[in-house]
Amino acid sequence: MSILNIIKYEGNNDTFIWKHPCEDFNTLSQLIVHESQEAILFKNGQALDLFGPGKYTLTSKNIPLLSKLINLPFGGESPFHCEVYFINKAMPLDMKWGTQSRIQVLDPRFNILLHAGASGGMGVQIDNSRKFLTKLIGTANAFDKESLITYFREMIITRVKTYLTKAMSDISFITINAHLDEMSTAMQGILNEDISEFGVKLVKFFVSTIQLEEKDYEQVQQALSRVSSRSIEGYNWVDEQISDVMKRYASNEGNQNNVGGMAAQIPLAMAFGNMLRGTVAPLTGVEFSNTPQALQKEEPHGFCTKCGAPLKENAEFCAKCGTPIKVTQNVCMHCGTALDEDDLFCAHCGKKRGE
Repeated sequence: MSILNIIKYEGNNDTFIWKHPCEDFNTLSQLIVHESQEAILFKNGQALDLFGPGKYTLTSKNIPLLSKLINLPFGGESPFHCEVYFINKAMPLDMKWGTQSRIQVLDPRFNILLHAGASGGMGVQIDNSRKFLTKLIGTANAFDKESLITYFREMIITRVKTYLTKAMSDISFITINAHLDEMSTAMQGILNEDISEFGVKLVKFFVSTIQLEEKDYEQVQQALSRVSSRSIEGYNWVDEQISDVMKRYASNEGNQNNVGGMAAQIPLAMAFGNMLRGTVAPLTGVEFSNTPQALQKEEPHGFCTKCGAPLKENAEFCAKCGTPIKVTQNVCMHCGTALDEDDLFCAHCGKKRGE
């Protein structure tokens, strides 16, 4: 069996950990460790002496921990058996990452369900050689870039999905690009806590893109178009609620008592809209008018007893359905509240019946 006298790194540039193929050495052998490298001697699976960059003549003085195990003599050449691992510490690994499956998140601005994924890049390097070797390497002869990616991929993707789900619950997709830097910084901190226990440091991490499924892009575009149209037309959330109430009750032909319910819900929609105006407008970017668009053009003068449409002043017929105005008197002509047969005045507005 040959005894090696020169011990140096002979791996390639993509290798983080390289084990020297020879395990039998002489005292007085030369150990050469290049810049940004470290070398560790192992005996019986135990990490012993560690050497930084430089050239070393192996003597009992230079390898004290190994000497305690095998009783190396102080002078002359003497063979000894051990394993030598070289670690490329300062070589950052630039690698791409991406979520292969999508997360489901409810967009906070448009209230639509989106299916999102993310991708980006990261750089890692070995921070603690002993910890890395003992926790990850085992008996492997080498540990390269692909090995590291494979080992940490699932952990990274799991953490990314968890964080992304929380972030996109608070940030709308249409503004998410403005937050990529802060998201990257936060996720780097989270991931560093996980991988530091393996002796690895995340020197950089960035989220470059947030992607949606094709159908989700269409949903977002439609939502943006609706918001843009309402803004141009002066239409606001309160208008939408009032319009919805009117349509719902007007479509229920034959049920005249619904007219009063419709009128009662209009003030409710307005009040709720006023309450939300101060908080919703900054989030949506849509300015709300003080008076709903649906009621700005003309003040109604009563409501049709058949279809519930607002009546014009001095109208004798409903402009929507043609019903004569005074054919029936079971609703208040001023506010639309349903009246009992023996009511002489409206209990809601106080106006005299039929006037």
